Amino acid sequence: MSDPNQELKELILALDKKLDGFDRKFETQITDLRNEVRLVRTELEAKIDLSRSELEAKIDLSRRELEAKIDLSRSELEAKIDLSRRELEAKIDLSRSELEVKIAELSAKMDGYGKRLDQQEFVSRGAILALVVGVASGFIKYLFFTG
Repeated sequence: MSDPNQELKELILALDKKLDGFDRKFETQITDLRNEVRLVRTELEAKIDLSRSELEAKIDLSRRELEAKIDLSRSELEAKIDLSRRELEAKIDLSRSELEVKIAELSAKMDGYGKRLDQQEFVSRGAILALVVGVASGFIKYLFFTG
């Protein structure tokens, strides 16, 4: 038989060779896995970037559409407000004209009433004067001519 130490050495060398083979296989598999992980990561990052770009484009489009709708609504509201303002100003001007006409009519009536009052005062003064003269002449006649 051969030497037991020699056999142990051979077994250890054989095991060492087998372990080296496993190490190489593991390293190759780990390297392959790392490469696959990098590839998957790169693909996912590309997909994420593409999705982000698509979402940003959709958001920008939606924002522009909303801004356009808001601007259109604002323009419509401003037009309606301007129309209402012009209508109200026209009504106010018409009312002002009507009031000015009524004021002029009232002023003319007041002038007429003033003239009538002046005339009535004149007549009243004349009547009072006639009354006073009549009473005075009656009193004088009574005092001097009766008797």
